[in-house]
Amino acid sequence: MINTTEALATIDKYCEEMPSMAAQKVLKLTAKAILVDKYENFIPEEAMQIIQSESETPTESFSVEDKSDFNVTNHPKRYLNKSGIEAIDVIELVVSNISGPAGFNVGTMVKYLTRLGKKTEDVKEEWNKVLWYAKRALTVK
Repeated sequence: MINTTEALATIDKYCEEMPSMAAQKVLKLTAKAILVDKYENFIPEEAMQIIQSESETPTESFSVEDKSDFNVTNHPKRYLNKSGIEAIDVIELVVSNISGPAGFNVGTMVKYLTRLGKKTEDVKEEWNKVLWYAKRALTVK
């Protein structure tokens, strides 16, 4: 059993270093919905609205300068923040109470949120991936 307060604090700490403000907001809303509110659909409407909007017309753009670890399998920089928290740690916290396909889809959605602005400059494509997995999470249980 995870400690919800500690989980949210870890997620907040990770979000502090995410380049995308929109991705931060979606991640925090989703984590709160799952961990605190026990929201059955996993992704709150406000988060879905942001995802939908960003997938159509992204409000941010990024220049990915450090591509040195793109072929690194374990602990690539795009998933690690300066405080030592990795995206996998955040994913596991968010999906800790979700099983089956929905857990997989929420986890994959979170993966794309955590690397937004770090791996590719094609922000629209990244948001479309977030949207695809979010919709899957809402339609499978």
